[in-house]
Amino acid sequence: MYDIDSIGAPMKLDFKTLVTLLIPLTLAAYSANGYADAALSVAPGSRLVERATLGAPYYVLPVSSIRKVNGIIAAEHNLYLTGELSAYTWEIVPGMGPERAHLSSLSQLQQAGADILFDCHGRACGSSNQWANQVFHESGLYGLDEQQSYTALKQTVPGGVDYYALYTTQKGNRKVYLHLEHLQGMTQHIGQ
Repeated sequence: MYDIDSIGAPMKLDFKTLVTLLIPLTLAAYSANGYADAALSVAPGSRLVERATLGAPYYVLPVSSIRKVNGIIAAEHNLYLTGELSAYTWEIVPGMGPERAHLSSLSQLQQAGADILFDCHGRACGSSNQWANQVFHESGLYGLDEQQSYTALKQTVPGGVDYYALYTTQKGNRKVYLHLEHLQGMTQHIGQ
C-alpha cells in the first residue's frame, strides 16, 4: 500500500502503521454516536488486546466490592441489566501506573456525562482473582489486589441509560491492563 509523503514522493505504509493510523479514525467515527467509551483516549502507545461486542440478555454490574459472605464470594450489591455489551481490554504503555490509567479514563467518562455509582481502589475492592474470573471472565486481568481499581458508572443518553464497568489492574510482571465494559441500548432493568 502506498501514500504520498510531504514532499510528494511515494511512501510505503506497512500494516502496523496503517492500523495505527486507522484506529483513531475508527474511534472518532464511533464517538459521533455520543457514547463515552467510543471517545475514550487511552494513553498513547497502549495496545488494544481484546475487543468484543455481543448481546447481553443478563448482565450483572457490581455496585459494591467483592466479599466472602456465608462461604460465597460475590459482590453484595449488583444491578441486573440487559442490552448490547461492548468490552475492551488495553495493555497500558510501560511507565504509566494503574491508578493514573484508571483516573485518566474515569475522568474522560465523567466529562462525557457518566456518573459514578460505585468506586473502589486496592484491597477495598476485594480479590483481583474474583474480579478477573467471576465478574469479567478474563483471567488475563488477574493482578495484584493492592494495584486494582474498579468503578461502575451510569450515563443518561438519548433514548435511555448506558452503564460502564471500568477496571484497572497491575500484574506481578508490572504490566498494567485497563478493561472497560459498556452496556448500551438497555431495554430492561431486571432487578437490584
